[in-house]
Amino acid sequence: MAAVASIRVIKRKIRSVQNIKKITRAMQMVSAAKLRKVQDRLMQIRPYSDKIREFLGGLATRVREQAHPLFTPRAEVKRIGVVAVLADKGLCGSYNSNMMRFANRFLGEHGKPGSVIAIGRKAVYWANREGLPMVAEHVQLPTEIPFLEIQKIAKRLVDWFTKGEVDEVHLLFTRYVNAMTFRPGSVKFLPIEAEEGGKALAHDYIFEPEPAKILDHLVPRYVETTLHRLLLESMSSEHAARMNAMRNATDNADDLIQSLTLTYNKARQAGITKELLDIVGGAEALK
Repeated sequence: MAAVASIRVIKRKIRSVQNIKKITRAMQMVSAAKLRKVQDRLMQIRPYSDKIREFLGGLATRVREQAHPLFTPRAEVKRIGVVAVLADKGLCGSYNSNMMRFANRFLGEHGKPGSVIAIGRKAVYWANREGLPMVAEHVQLPTEIPFLEIQKIAKRLVDWFTKGEVDEVHLLFTRYVNAMTFRPGSVKFLPIEAEEGGKALAHDYIFEPEPAKILDHLVPRYVETTLHRLLLESMSSEHAARMNAMRNATDNADDLIQSLTLTYNKARQAGITKELLDIVGGAEALK
């Protein structure tokens, strides 16, 4: 009876692992589909973001004397604002834990921030765990982020800086390289730092109207585009991490099923052998 009970337990384990394998396979496929969608948007926005950054750097050198508020650094940095971008959910390998460790190292180098804007439930958890003051939180952002939501967050960051609540705004995110490589990183979001060599670039253009007016219209677009790009970088990294984690879980389930099947066959064979021995022993006893 013990052997029969053992075989039944193993069969239940095999069925359980098979069910888990179906779930992880489905999650892998969902993450792969989301990754392709977000990655396409990221690849489209990267050239535009790089070009507007290059053009803005050149334009800023032409109007440096006007001291645009978003280009003007504070004489003394007393308070920094941190925007932490993490996932809303787990099951994505070390994505969230790596980002939290990076954020803690960042705080160790720059000191405690004046306040934090958390994007993603895990960012909210991190800020609460570290005892950091949060001024806003944005959770459950869809894969296709509405541009109105981007504008809303960007305006909050600009107001944060221009109203003097913080002296610098740093954005902590995960930089997407490819489906297997993504690294935590940080960007000084505000004040905007002009690109080196921008003066030479500015002479390649004829400005109409004057550069100052163009700058007033271009800066908000730059802030929104840069924020959108960095959010897409993090989202792509999250979906790639979850896809890899679920693929590894599926492969591990396959290995476990094979191991349990081998154990099941051995237990079943041992049970059959024991029954044959009992039959032979009984037959011998009747002689």
